[in-house]
This record gives sequence, C-alpha cells and structure tokens, in this order.
Amino acid sequence: MTTRGNDLSGKCGACRRKVSQGTGCEDCGLWFHWECSGTNSDLATLPWYCNSCVQAKVIKKQEKTILSLKRELELARTEIDLLKGELNLVDNCPEEFRTVSNSRRKLKKVPSSLDVKFALTNRFEPLAMLGPQTDGDAIDQPVLEAKPKRKILVLGSSHGRGIGQRLQKAMGDAYAVTSIFKPNADLSNVTGDIGKLCKGFSKEDQVVIVGGPGNSLERNLNYQIEKDLSDIAQKTSHTNVRFVGLFWRHDKPWINRCVREINLRLERSLVEVGAAHIDAIDVSSILRSEHTVHGLHLNPRGKDKLTRLIAESIKGRHIPVVMGVQNHFLG
Repeated sequence: MTTRGNDLSGKCGACRRKVSQGTGCEDCGLWFHWECSGTNSDLATLPWYCNSCVQAKVIKKQEKTILSLKRELELARTEIDLLKGELNLVDNCPEEFRTVSNSRRKLKKVPSSLDVKFALTNRFEPLAMLGPQTDGDAIDQPVLEAKPKRKILVLGSSHGRGIGQRLQKAMGDAYAVTSIFKPNADLSNVTGDIGKLCKGFSKEDQVVIVGGPGNSLERNLNYQIEKDLSDIAQKTSHTNVRFVGLFWRHDKPWINRCVREINLRLERSLVEVGAAHIDAIDVSSILRSEHTVHGLHLNPRGKDKLTRLIAESIKGRHIPVVMGVQNHFLG
C-alpha cells in the first residue's frame, strides 16, 4: 500500500511529522516517510509492513509455538507417569514383554505360618475347636489354607498400558491381576503366547485382551479378525476371555468405517458355539474427550472408564466355559 503523490494527509507513524510522500503499512494503515520506512519509491508497488506490525506477527507466531509445546509436554508427562508404574517384568514371561505384576506391589514375601501344624496338648481347650481327644494325647490342628485368588491376565498393545493397575484396584484382593503389553503389536503378536500364559487358568479366571486389532487393521484395511479369534478360542477353551472392541480412531477418522465393520464381525463371530467362553466389551461409549490430544490412545479418564467396563463385565455375568467344542466362526 504505497504512494508517491502529494495528496496524503496525516502524520508519519515514526517521526509524527506530516507525510506528503511516503508509503503506508498494509496492516495498521499508518503512513511513513520514505526515509522513516527505510525503503524508497522504487518499491512503491510492493506490500510493505511497519516494524511494529512485523514484531506483532512474530510474537503471535511464537505464542502459538509455545502453546503447542506446552500441550506436547503435558502429553509427554502423562505418558512418563504411566511408564514409571509399569517397569516390572513377570518372571515366567518372555523378556520383551513389558509387565505389571499388581499383586506383588502391595505384598512382600514373608514366611507363612499357615503351612505349620501345631500340636495342642491342653485338654481344656474348647472341644468345638479341637475335636475329640483323650487325656495326654496330642492333637494336630487342621492346617488352614488361604483361599486361592482368582487370576486375571491382561494382554494388549499400547492400549493396555496402565489398565492392569487400575483393574487390580477395581477388582480388589480376591483377584491377582497381571498385565502384559507389547507396544505397536498386532493382534496375532499380542496373543501369540496366550496358551502358555493361561495354561493353569480355570473357569474362575479371566483373560482380558485390550488392543491389537487396531494395529492389524492399520497395516491392512482388508484385515479379517476371524482367523485370530479362532486361534484365541482354541487356546483358551478352559477359561474365560474378555475381548475389548476396537476403539474409534480420532487421529485417522477415515479408518472408522473399517473399525465399525471389524466390531460387527467380532460380535457376529462370538455368538458361535465355539466362542461361548469369549465375551466382547463394547467401548463405543468412550468419548473423544477421553482420548489423548493426538486422538489415538485413551487419556487417564478414558482408561478409568475402560477399567470400569472391564470390571463390570467380569463381575456382572459369568461366561459359561465350553470344553472340547470345535470352534466355528463366520467366514
């Protein structure tokens, strides 16, 4: 916005003297003498900005950069806090697995007195406690055995990070929760050792699968979940499985059509007789605000909701275990 004519009025934005010839700032509209603007009449046809407006633009850009960095720092701190709580390794699991053994966090190994038999010779002890005895005879008190805890194994990709600790707290001391997650792993890698890891499980125990299908789908939009489900069902027919559905991809919303299709195929497949011991957990109620800024993973509030959904599924309904039944999935 420039001119060289004598028809200008007003004062120079720099020296405050009247402007007869000069150039005007494109942003603020103030006029400047040629010498005050630091330019000349040869550049009269080009857009020009005064120093104040240039500095204001630089400051505004820097403020946006600082705000973006603050958001990234907050996200990084959240991820670090989650990682700090998950540095333990399960002794009988492959070394590459990141694990959380929640039952060992609160309990220290101490000698147990429950395995010791006590000889009681006091015949004045209450008979209801000691049972029939004769004078001078020593009677062994029956050994008290602690009720074994029900086991929960959480397997997952990065979506499973932090779920183990939360689930242990939600389920209480009657359960022993072990969490194993493999970041960026597809479903076949997440559940590759599921048969070995739950070998000693019974129909009172649970396996929870969190994540994996999403990575499989991202690598292949034509991913079919039935083959992986069939393998999981065969290896876990002696126990119960809770299969968390695929999460909405807020970072890549164009994938959500495939996510919806995979979740429908999951529901259809699990109604078959061979998958009666597997139950799907619907996560469609988890909102965008319960995901991290980038939209892929759950934030702490979202993980708390997911934990409640898992705990309600385990406590609310027992899944019948079908033994020795061939698995059939929809093709």
